[in-house]
Amino acid sequence: MAASIRVLWDHSQLWGLLVCRGLAAVGADFAPVTCREVADGALSRETPRLLLVPGGFAKRKFAALGPHGARAVREYVARGGTYFGICGGAGLALSHADGLRLCSWTRRTFTDRLDHLVSGHVRLRLDPDSALCPASLPVGLCVPVWWPAGFAPPLGGSDPDVAVAAAYDGPGPDLMLADIPLGAMPEAQLAACRERFGVRLPPAFLDGAACVLTGSSGRGRYVLSHAHLETPDSPEANAWFARILGVLTREGRLETGVPAWEPDTEPVRFDDPHLAAAREALAGAVDAGLASRLLFRRNAWLLGWRPGMPGFSLSSRAGMLAGAAALRPNDAALAYWRQAGPDFAARMQAFAARLRIFFPAKRLAITLSLVDGPERTPPDLAAERRELFGASPGGGGLCGELADILDGLLLRLFA
Repeated sequence: MAASIRVLWDHSQLWGLLVCRGLAAVGADFAPVTCREVADGALSRETPRLLLVPGGFAKRKFAALGPHGARAVREYVARGGTYFGICGGAGLALSHADGLRLCSWTRRTFTDRLDHLVSGHVRLRLDPDSALCPASLPVGLCVPVWWPAGFAPPLGGSDPDVAVAAAYDGPGPDLMLADIPLGAMPEAQLAACRERFGVRLPPAFLDGAACVLTGSSGRGRYVLSHAHLETPDSPEANAWFARILGVLTREGRLETGVPAWEPDTEPVRFDDPHLAAAREALAGAVDAGLASRLLFRRNAWLLGWRPGMPGFSLSSRAGMLAGAAALRPNDAALAYWRQAGPDFAARMQAFAARLRIFFPAKRLAITLSLVDGPERTPPDLAAERRELFGASPGGGGLCGELADILDGLLLRLFA
């Protein structure tokens, strides 16, 4: 029997792992599906009740779907299917050059350079008339966002088929603006920054912009959320995640909690020497970043970082490694890893060795800039970063190649 929820896997990386972890925690019936399988007709052969698209880069997801896959998703929704997109998965559904055009709204343009540096919990104002927003949820619901993009209505004005289920209502207690603990700053201090120096710290979109949209497309429907409701140990967000899944799949009440995630302490079920060697090598590289004060511990699964540092890329790879080690291997995963594992471990060790040099060198360049004037990153240091992580905002280079291999392993472990 086909799973009632299919998770579109490609280019989700850590977010795909966290979505699957969240689905398992609330007791949902799910299985991954790849963009290639969608393009080959997977959604028409065994029509799921829900297609869930995790976070990640919408542009890469769209390219992986290709014209056939994009048409297949549109046809699935037009026939009566339901699409639930989170962050990058929400952006994929919008009307723009790299979007599926399920929703007439488009992406909000970045007019404030601070907009994309926001992460952590925010407060939301829910639409009390939405079936997705039960009265049991708190009035000032607190949910996590991670570097959200934004929604913008179509140029011609509002679309009556699109509703704002939740709007931003200010920062939450742990909200960060890059490496600034914005949520911990008293309102009086924020006001003083504005009045004395003209510095506005909280981005304007936190005051009333749309965070969650709902609407219809053909005979189907969609829910698009910039809030990562699957985030571990976020009780209010997790309860809403379970509520939305129950409504969209018509499966009634699900469990409401996603437990805290401490990757380093989870039992190892896939006890493999190549995974273990890769985890050890990457941990050493992270330690070098911490020692150089370019990274810091934000929680058990997420690093914080100085602006411009690849902290999330490293968090993602470490989390994917830990997630793979915590899952019981099946025949498909074992066969894949016999081929990929040895080379992966060797490449990770080489990658980590370069990082252990990169971090102190970068820290020295920053320190010297305080003496010698504005920082001018030495050309070799800039080239090293591009080789390791690709162009900004990252996720490419050698780090991206390692992620692609891990993505293939996790796909088979969840299948």
